[in-house]
Amino acid sequence: MRRLFNGFIPFYNADNGGGEGGSGGGEGGEGKPPKVEFSAEQQAELNRVIAERVDRERKKFGDYDELKTKLTALEQAEAERAKAELTETERLAADLEAARTKAQEAEDRGAAAIVTANKRLINAEFKALAREKNVPADRLASALKLADLSNASVDDEGNAVGVKEAVEALIAAEPYLVAETKPKPIGVSGGGNPDEDERKTLEAQLAEARKAKNFSKVIEISNKLAKK
Repeated sequence: MRRLFNGFIPFYNADNGGGEGGSGGGEGGEGKPPKVEFSAEQQAELNRVIAERVDRERKKFGDYDELKTKLTALEQAEAERAKAELTETERLAADLEAARTKAQEAEDRGAAAIVTANKRLINAEFKALAREKNVPADRLASALKLADLSNASVDDEGNAVGVKEAVEALIAAEPYLVAETKPKPIGVSGGGNPDEDERKTLEAQLAEARKAKNFSKVIEISNKLAKK
């Protein structure tokens, strides 16, 4: 007989495999396989063998739950990392936008400061040139309001451009702004006039300040000339 399950020999009923001709086709057999019966000892050994095999198979996948847990943890950590990176990206984008806004505001303030400085320079230049045309100091404010300085500007070198033309155009249109020049008495020289000498000194200083692009000095001297 063939051995099964580590040396166990199955027992057969008397009618198993018996019958006529040994065909197993005895009465009521109809070709069905014989029923194998085991003793209690054999059954216990069979159960042990099966249990060992099941245990071996279980051990193959024993760490499945642990791996699944680790995988879940890794997936969660990756999701958190991606979320953190997205949050960091959004924060950096917000910081960049804030920096751009501040830079634009600073640029706007700088542009406004330049416009203001240029306007002061143009006004100072206008007053200085108007005084040279004999417009009295007490009429300079009115003359400045009447003047068309829309074409006046400051070039890259810091020089006021178009102011002289504006002064000339204003005097031509409003000649009353110019004070009448009183003839000097016969025999009286033009020298010895402290006010005139001071005015010429200031005008010379004004020219030097313009050349040096010292805008604050230009305004300061122009204001002094305006009071003469």
